[in-house]
Amino acid sequence: MRKKLLLITAFCLCALVLAGCGSKENASSENESSAAETTAETQSIDREAVPFEKTVGVWTYGEDILFHSKDGNRYQLKEDSSGTVQDKDGKTYAVSECEYKLIKIMNQTDDVINVREGRYSEKFLGSDDYPDGYKTMVISYKKSDLFDTEKLEEAVKGGTAPANAETEVQTEAETLPSETEVQTETETPTETETVLQTETETQASESESETETAAETAQASEIPADAEYAAIYKKVQDFLETDNYKQKDPGNRSLEIFNYLHNLADSNIEEASIKNDTDKNEVSFKCYEKYTITINNTDGTVTVSE
Repeated sequence: MRKKLLLITAFCLCALVLAGCGSKENASSENESSAAETTAETQSIDREAVPFEKTVGVWTYGEDILFHSKDGNRYQLKEDSSGTVQDKDGKTYAVSECEYKLIKIMNQTDDVINVREGRYSEKFLGSDDYPDGYKTMVISYKKSDLFDTEKLEEAVKGGTAPANAETEVQTEAETLPSETEVQTETETPTETETVLQTETETQASESESETETAAETAQASEIPADAEYAAIYKKVQDFLETDNYKQKDPGNRSLEIFNYLHNLADSNIEEASIKNDTDKNEVSFKCYEKYTITINNTDGTVTVSE
């Protein structure tokens, strides 16, 4: 009887030991799996941003020309007869510190980079969304091969002017009329000059008319300040006033506002509802579950329906 009790006790002890080992192995396996998942997530996040050194070169957007230097900084190139660098077409440029605040290089292809950056405007200073005055936006820059990057690197090492600096020579040139200009003003205008002056006045009149029409449209599209969707509506209107939007054709405007709405990531906007109607050049989306906001990118108007 005693032997049977000893055997039963030994069997129970073995069972307990095996159960403990199994639990440790399971816990270890779970920990390793969790660690692997965390590492994968971290790597995924890291891959979302492009290292600055991979974008070294010259990038353009509209009239903006930016140089990503090996020193890790961005510089602006502006056409200037007294500048220190030339492009392959013989135009001369001055190099200065970039006035745009780089937030993140989002992605890159062979000839395009999408960059999230801040652009300063005094009208945004102290606002709820942009208290420092730098409005955040996504810009698509295209690669340029018009410049010798080695010469740009030398120009950067030689020192650059502040982004908003103006030389005394430039100020004097802008303030004082040249001798030729004085003579031209005192001479009797020719028939050609008269025609040009008439065309200029006509264009100015048309421009004023367009401005008044745009102002009337903007006034007509104003909404009550206490409207539930007012904050989203204002963000859309502010974006339509940016150069990033206004300088493009209707098709690319649609793409810009489409990307902006996705990047906005507003919890009150149904992301799945953001649509780009390429035939009408319209982008629409739903917010607060009952409003539909439509942006006509041909004339830049915004309408709200419930």
